[in-house]
Amino acid sequence: MMKKLYKWDLIHFFNQLKWVFLGTLFVTALAAIFKTFSDTNIIWGSLYNTAFIMSIAGIIIGLVYSFFAIFQRYYNTILKDEAYFTHTLPISKGKILLSKVLSGFSLFLIAILVAAALLIWIDVINLKELFSLQSIDQGLFWMTILTISSMVIMFFVFIVVIYAALTFGFSYNKREWLYVFVYFILYYMANQFLSLINFGINLLINPNLLDVENTEVFTAISGILIIQLICSIGLGVLNFYIARILMIKRLNLKNG
Repeated sequence: MMKKLYKWDLIHFFNQLKWVFLGTLFVTALAAIFKTFSDTNIIWGSLYNTAFIMSIAGIIIGLVYSFFAIFQRYYNTILKDEAYFTHTLPISKGKILLSKVLSGFSLFLIAILVAAALLIWIDVINLKELFSLQSIDQGLFWMTILTISSMVIMFFVFIVVIYAALTFGFSYNKREWLYVFVYFILYYMANQFLSLINFGINLLINPNLLDVENTEVFTAISGILIIQLICSIGLGVLNFYIARILMIKRLNLKNG
């Protein structure tokens, strides 16, 4: 049943977003075609610039739309009218929540990969230059890779945090969105507190942390970044169990 719930969510996302991504793919293809002729004629150059701008706009819209679609789906199927069906499925609350997290992250990952492929197609992202960075400055190259990987993992955690915040807010009968906001504030404070402790410990271990040369920056802060990422993942796991407990014991479904 968990696989079916996951599949239903992906089908819903596909039906909701297909025209946005197909339209963006079409405009990007036009931009790639017009680029081949842009140096021969000013009209082709103008068409290329127009298609290029529309392609970038479409990619941004697709990513933003995907972002909000994830949480709209959770809100509608876990907290509103559709939730009456969802919560009667022969499956545990933990598996329902896990399927929502996985389907949301799958959509995000697909959207990121599609956006990256389109940006590579129109030469906004140059893979040759990215990989040539490894021979020029290995520290900067691996920092870039670590940063990108951290962003992907952090968004996975962020999905769980938003789900937990929504579930917490709607465990109350009144002022639900106020409690959602309060939950975000508490999460932010906890995250900043852990960051401060992480930085303080690393500063005690390496008193010269703030005085390193540019070529050694990655070596100096890599430990901070990795530990902070581990702490964020830990907070994500904690938020998952908070959302699960609230779904079982305190959730109030909304009508309309």
